[in-house]
Amino acid sequence: MEYSTSSLINSFQPKEKHTTLFNHQISARIRLATELDIPNLHKLVTQMAEYHGLSQIFTTTETSLYNNLFKSPNPPFHSPTALILEISPNPFPQTNHSTTTNFVPIIKNNYNFDNLEILDHELETYRSKFNGHGHDNSNNCNVYVAGHVLVYPSYNGFFEKPGLFLDQMFVRKCYRGMKFGKLLFSVVAMQAEKMGMGMVDWLVADWNEETINFYEKMGAHYIPEYRLCKLYGDQLQAFGRKSD
Repeated sequence: MEYSTSSLINSFQPKEKHTTLFNHQISARIRLATELDIPNLHKLVTQMAEYHGLSQIFTTTETSLYNNLFKSPNPPFHSPTALILEISPNPFPQTNHSTTTNFVPIIKNNYNFDNLEILDHELETYRSKFNGHGHDNSNNCNVYVAGHVLVYPSYNGFFEKPGLFLDQMFVRKCYRGMKFGKLLFSVVAMQAEKMGMGMVDWLVADWNEETINFYEKMGAHYIPEYRLCKLYGDQLQAFGRKSD
């Protein structure tokens, strides 16, 4: 699929099929995921599993994502919830309110980078189908998915208020280093505060020192003495059948 340069602004230069270079400015939007996002969301989750070396235990499917994210009767953030990071060379229209959810899309238009040069070899693969009204728009005007967040409600008996657990935060490689991760994280923290929650919890790999330093500078409390324990698969079934 070739692009028509008449439909693109100067900051969005087509180079070759499935490869596009952003120059000088980029706009971002963070919104609630819809059912239309399932294919792109599954690709993002798959890439994150590969990044963390978890492909051997990865079992998520598009169907399981749909069932876990969109079949709950509970509103967003009161059950597993996904946020999508979209980018575009064009400014996103401002949204002042949300009539159906408790989340208003976060829009940051016209990030200007003097030396911005982003080569996205998977551009068309991640074209957004969301048109702002929840309907399929496969020919969306130069809007692409660049990352995601998965959160769900959490509770810790040591604290007065419940919180959000940030299960996944992922930005595609070609869009890292542009503070999109920080933007995603701030949106989750802002939503937790808006809902009167007391905390946001998450995990970080112990080998990821750069990210640990970032979280500590942000003011996060890092607890190295604790380790994640997980019982799953055959081991879960076997232990669950034991009576003594």
